[in-house]
Amino acid sequence: MTMRFAEWITTLPNDNLPHEVIARATDCILDIIGCSLVGFNAPGTTSARAAAELNFRGGDAPVYFSDRSMGATGAAFANSAAASMLDLDDGHRLAMGHPGAAVVPVALAIASEIGASNAELLAAIVIGYEISVRLGAGEIRKSHHTGNWTTFGAVATAARLRGLNKEQIAHALAIAAYHGPRLRSLTESAEMGSHVKESIPWSVVTGMIATDLARAGFTGSRDALDLPDRFDSKVALDGLGTEFHINGVYFKRFSTCRWTHTSVDGLMQLMQERQVSANEIQAIEVMTFREAVSLNNRASPPSLESAQYSLPFSLGVAATLGHDHLSPMTVDVLHHKAAVELARKVKVIHSTEMDSYLPLRTPARVRVCARGEWVEKLVIDAWGDSGSSTARADLRAKFQSLASKTLNPPAIEAIIAAVGEVHLRGVRPLNQALTNPEVLNEAWR
Repeated sequence: MTMRFAEWITTLPNDNLPHEVIARATDCILDIIGCSLVGFNAPGTTSARAAAELNFRGGDAPVYFSDRSMGATGAAFANSAAASMLDLDDGHRLAMGHPGAAVVPVALAIASEIGASNAELLAAIVIGYEISVRLGAGEIRKSHHTGNWTTFGAVATAARLRGLNKEQIAHALAIAAYHGPRLRSLTESAEMGSHVKESIPWSVVTGMIATDLARAGFTGSRDALDLPDRFDSKVALDGLGTEFHINGVYFKRFSTCRWTHTSVDGLMQLMQERQVSANEIQAIEVMTFREAVSLNNRASPPSLESAQYSLPFSLGVAATLGHDHLSPMTVDVLHHKAAVELARKVKVIHSTEMDSYLPLRTPARVRVCARGEWVEKLVIDAWGDSGSSTARADLRAKFQSLASKTLNPPAIEAIIAAVGEVHLRGVRPLNQALTNPEVLNEAWR
């Protein structure tokens, strides 16, 4: 597989990508930037940024929304932490994880360092998503640790921009197979609410360094991706060169695990349709798929990260405070009395019927008892699912909503305009918009 992927990575032309693929890559850039903005001050992000400054000083790749720059690896690591920390970043059903928070920061950082053209940048992003999703989909034992396969997307993105040849790329992928994250299932840990989360920022570092190692002559075991306990090659290679998996990306409006979103949507729809208030709810039952049941699902989670993996608490916040408090969810809602009380009324039930929709859909059937009467709602697709054809206007509205919490309207529009012109002007105008003094908070300097 390393050689098959390397061949494709080196031969995909920059200037022959379909219009819809270029448009989707641009959408992904805007969405990741919005996630990075609201995730910038999260405790895990500030810790990652401090570590990056210690280890990757010097360089011209910007740390967005700050006045700092680092080497490309450091900037990509810091920006990836910001993009992924609040669990608001894009994802893909086939891979069951989040490619964008790794691929986009790598592409923007290296493009900034080498002065890549607009076509080179966008092709590298498309390539990074493709390799990430394919190896995520082909993972034999689904770990639900995105970093286990985004390290290969980081390699693909970095190798394409840095001009590695086919042999070097094969070795880079092989090096990453051993040096990158290889973690057990996220849901096996009782403390899934830590800053480690899905190891996406660290996958960026290992992928970029694996690329640098291969470029310098370091070798890997090129059959690493073919070992039978790691990836299913038939799944990973199926249709390579005939389709673009970036077209199947989904986007999120709630900063909680995607597995909770259909449940939140179902509850909100029922409350609106039946004119039910939170204090009238006596009980909630959620029939959903096995993976959602396996989340920590604490009624009173101890940390923001733990809250992101709690279906009952997500429902409690949405019902009592409004779903806008999930966009993004902040530490202010932790231990909120009304939210916790409602979360304690939620029963999460495994449904084999819901299992049958996976992996392309993650549905939930929500039943609510209010005023002594049970009502229910089945939600199959959440907002932003690839099947729901999320419009560019929807993504722009999401960005504006997130950015309005921090930035003034001219700064917001400047960023949107710069992203919209990436396919024409490349990364330089975008960097200027994202490091303009107007977007810097004094506390961030």
